[in-house]
Amino acid sequence: MNKLTLTFLGTFTFCSCFSQALTSSREQIEKSKSDLKNEINAFNSCIVKSDLNNCVNSLVKSADNEFKKYTVAGMLFEIDAQQSFNLHEQAYMANKLNENFGFEYAIELHRKLRYSDAAKLYEAYLTKFPKDFRINVWLSDCYINTGGVDKAIANWTYARHYENHTSIDKAIFIIYGNSNQLKTRNDLKLNIEKGKVSDFYPLIFLDNNWEFDWWNKGSQDYFLNEDLELAKTNLGQSSSDYKTLTAYLKIKKLESKFEAESIKKVLINNKIILDNNPLPAYGEISSDLLRICFTNGLLDEKEFYKTRGQEILELAKKTKDIGILNIYTYLQVTVDGIVKPEIDKLGWKEFNSEKFAKSYFTIRVDEIKSDDKELNEALADFPNSAYLYWVKAKCNKVENKPVRYHLIELIKREFRTLDSDPSRFSYRLKSYFNTLVNEK
Repeated sequence: MNKLTLTFLGTFTFCSCFSQALTSSREQIEKSKSDLKNEINAFNSCIVKSDLNNCVNSLVKSADNEFKKYTVAGMLFEIDAQQSFNLHEQAYMANKLNENFGFEYAIELHRKLRYSDAAKLYEAYLTKFPKDFRINVWLSDCYINTGGVDKAIANWTYARHYENHTSIDKAIFIIYGNSNQLKTRNDLKLNIEKGKVSDFYPLIFLDNNWEFDWWNKGSQDYFLNEDLELAKTNLGQSSSDYKTLTAYLKIKKLESKFEAESIKKVLINNKIILDNNPLPAYGEISSDLLRICFTNGLLDEKEFYKTRGQEILELAKKTKDIGILNIYTYLQVTVDGIVKPEIDKLGWKEFNSEKFAKSYFTIRVDEIKSDDKELNEALADFPNSAYLYWVKAKCNKVENKPVRYHLIELIKREFRTLDSDPSRFSYRLKSYFNTLVNEK
């Protein structure tokens, strides 16, 4: 799915059966969608303007049979993970012989990390659809997490990564992709209602940088337009915050047209960054604007680092804004060729950032030992970090120590994030499986 749309958000539908006893229900599901047309339209409008929790609760109440529950669960899959799970479970429990219900429930169980339960339903599906390699991918993840390492390897092999790598990436995203963005947007709006107007910065940034999947971002205009009107009402058109937010959006549009002079004019007119003006109050927006300035030749990284680097570092420490610290490290690595260890450690320890912990060990990866005290501290701080487990496994390998345990733990975590690959593709996951095969 490339973009969240305000229409039916079904996950998967299949017209065949797990076994001869199971039946499809496409006609009933299509009828439920038709029966829920008014409720779906109301929900689509509601989530733009109103409290998400009320919108979801109202839609859930309309699901008064198993087919409507299935339909509504599909709509909520990328919006409210708990309600999606509840409804898919209820539909499945109402009719365990329904292939559509069983398949979706397996995905829900998997997303809940109930690997053994999910695997049973996946295996049943696979007996009827042996060519659906996504099931092999999901089974591989389930088995690696339940001690069935040989089965995990076998299923990964059956998935034929060399042919299906893009679809494998997407299959992994289905299970572990972000389903919290609408909730985050709703929470920010509720905070604003309570008087925290500074949350307009992350709200507008979220709307304009919506994660469609791990590889694509863009503007959700129906949210952005609504929230910009809210900002105008709450902040006032003449306020510096509103001017900064609208200037940011203007510059984002100009960026794609390569209009450097127009970008410069907007920044100067709104007294943002250029001519020694302050950075916006939100690190993500500041970082984005600086990137645009550097790309368009409006600022020189070396000169900016020299004249304002210390100011940015102090601002990061004062605000504990990880986005501001990211700006400083970008400038440091661009100018000096490396982020100093003390800065990475600051980000790790004071900002609780896994990104900075990873950077800290990237610099030291060829010199540290498997029993390194700081590495063990980082693993305790970030127990779900695929990269840190890769460092641990690498150290063991270099020292001719057993690597199998840490490699398995690495694969578990890589499945959930694809995070040790800079592009978040599954190539490194493939390489870890290849290594595991040889680590009997």
